[in-house]
Amino acid sequence: MKKLFKPALLAGLLAMAAGAYAQDANVDPMTAHHARMDPAKRDAMMARHMQRMHDKLKIQPSQEAAWKTFAASMKPMGMPQPAAADAKLSAPERMEKMMQAHQQMQQQHLEALKTFYKQLTPEQQKIMDQMHADMGPKARGMRGKRMASAPANG
Repeated sequence: MKKLFKPALLAGLLAMAAGAYAQDANVDPMTAHHARMDPAKRDAMMARHMQRMHDKLKIQPSQEAAWKTFAASMKPMGMPQPAAADAKLSAPERMEKMMQAHQQMQQQHLEALKTFYKQLTPEQQKIMDQMHADMGPKARGMRGKRMASAPANG
């Protein structure tokens, strides 16, 4: 009996570690990376991205004002800090409130994109469409194989 205790304990610990690793493997690496990135580095990266987009779209002087409005709207706003009254809300109510704030920010981003998009020529719109299609993790090859081989949770 004593001979089986250590191997069984070791097997149990390894199984727990493997389970924890498998859960971490489902986290999008870009999301995790950006969450812990230095804000100054993140801002610099965003500025480089926006400059590349500006150059690729070949923004004309007549489009510059619309571009600046669009670029300003794309800066991360951050989530609003919860009010003291939020402490009285239940967890589902707090989550719903956070979701609504997030949806409102996304709606503002969408409106800015639509306004800017209308200012673009058809050629620029094609470039913008392609750039937007290339933004997702699947397009960058971040999820493909890992997500296909990962077991379904649930």
